[in-house]
Amino acid sequence: MTLDEFRSEMDAYWHSVNEEAESRKDPYVVLDKLRRLYGKFDADERRMANQVLSEWLFDDINDRGDFALALVRDLKIATAIPALRELAARLPSNTEPGAPFHLKQVNETIEELSE
Repeated sequence: MTLDEFRSEMDAYWHSVNEEAESRKDPYVVLDKLRRLYGKFDADERRMANQVLSEWLFDDINDRGDFALALVRDLKIATAIPALRELAARLPSNTEPGAPFHLKQVNETIEELSE
């Protein structure tokens, strides 16, 4: 499977579990299901998933970007550090109300993953 195919499958899975979470009014459904999915991946699939999650970091900070950050942090995906650093450089110019808090989380995640 190519990275593009894998990305498409992860995107489709994201939309499916996000719809389920919205219908249940329980956002943690997304994290639980994505963690379980990640746990089933072999080494090659995890490498691709790490790339996709790094890309998702740049999505809306009140949506998939938040979930990607939580997964990167929980799963200790150190390969996401370059993307996290880029995100940290971009966030100060973000005008969304949650941007300062998100920046704090990004910086804490970089610190944790760099230890």
